[in-house]
Amino acid sequence: MPPPEVTIRAATASESAIILHHRRSMFRDMGEGSADELDRMVEVAGPWLARALADGSYRHWLALDPAGRVAGGGGVLLCPWPANPKDPCTQRAVILNVYTELEFRKRGVARQLMSTILEWLQQQGFRGANLHASPEGRHLYEKLGFEPTNEMRLKF
Repeated sequence: MPPPEVTIRAATASESAIILHHRRSMFRDMGEGSADELDRMVEVAGPWLARALADGSYRHWLALDPAGRVAGGGGVLLCPWPANPKDPCTQRAVILNVYTELEFRKRGVARQLMSTILEWLQQQGFRGANLHASPEGRHLYEKLGFEPTNEMRLKF
């Protein structure tokens, strides 16, 4: 199937429900969390998302088909971070919530979203970005040049 004609544009604060729908759907599709846990996540994330969109610490883009339907979305969290020898920036860019609606998958929507996000980050002077890849997204991210890191995690 050929790629859909999509328009990528910045999301507005009034579109928080779409972003939260994508975040919930992303975790659901990966088999992470029960329905109650996902509902609670959305409830807790809502006020944070509103603040982060308002203060610019989170940016989000939506892909719209010619009929104006949302085909997908993706965003970036800008976090304060100490500079290191390889990167003198004092912010870190973490790409989050990259999601494509089922009917638009495997048609280049996520690639177009990622290209938009990466271009924006480069224009802002970032020297790189981090993300956590789902098994389904890993191939795309590798094609875009992302590499595994030495990150470790401890859960309490």
